[in-house]
Amino acid sequence: MRRARERFRTGGIALVCMLSALTTGCSSGSGGDDSPSDLMATVRHVSIAGAKGTQVSYLDAARVRSLEKGGSQRFRTVGQAGSPLMTGYRFNAHGYGLDPAMIDTDVTNGTAGHWQGSFDAGRVTAKLKAGGFARHTWHGETVWTKEGVTLQVATDEISFGYSGKDLSAVRPAKGKSVADDPDYRALGDCLGDVYRADFGGKNAKDAVRLSATGQLAKSANETSGVICALTDGKRTAERAADRLKSVIDRRAPRYDGAKVTVLTGDSPGVKVTVPDRAGDKRAGRLLTSDVDLQLALSDL
Repeated sequence: MRRARERFRTGGIALVCMLSALTTGCSSGSGGDDSPSDLMATVRHVSIAGAKGTQVSYLDAARVRSLEKGGSQRFRTVGQAGSPLMTGYRFNAHGYGLDPAMIDTDVTNGTAGHWQGSFDAGRVTAKLKAGGFARHTWHGETVWTKEGVTLQVATDEISFGYSGKDLSAVRPAKGKSVADDPDYRALGDCLGDVYRADFGGKNAKDAVRLSATGQLAKSANETSGVICALTDGKRTAERAADRLKSVIDRRAPRYDGAKVTVLTGDSPGVKVTVPDRAGDKRAGRLLTSDVDLQLALSDL
């Protein structure tokens, strides 16, 4: 299925220092209308309750495949679906007729997730049945369950729960998804046209109440990372910006080319964009190795 690729002005930050293993200045998208960005259109599958206290990860896998044409290996680390359905020991995805190449977008909150793509639903469900999955009805939908794994399978989407979780976290009621939360939308506006985003857990009482780390790519060889954080006020945002600039200066030339911006308006915060170094063999260093900037924001 060809996924509709709508554009909108979006952005974000996460204090995420590692990949999910289970893992302003506002920049504008290409749309300019009021339709949701690919990021917001995908994270609408995660409920606000399901995101409480946990990381939410988004991946535009179809875009990564396009960037990798020509043999690029730069996205091997940050361009893979990190959902527990692919990496966990309870479920052999390949054995049930599923392959990462079938996935166009992936969003997970660690214990549940949602894929959009092209799936042979008949073949997958036949293999689930043969593999001992039991068929049930959940809120009027057919689901398959076995040993703490729950799946709902269609030709263009798959929803799943892991570790005994049902599909509630990825079947939110109208108005109850993270895309309906003003803070997630503000981070979407800050992150921009990312192919991957990792949101940290939200805590309204913290100085940094929500953050996200995003991955940007103009081409396979021109990539960068972006960190966005929403703070409890303008003064905290300015203090965060000073800390980021201090790290950038102190660690020179590691973060050469980095740009720090204070976010103003209804959602004060800070944004830092860091180009991947020309000699990097892998994109995504703000998630995989260079975590100084995230750490600088962790104890404001």
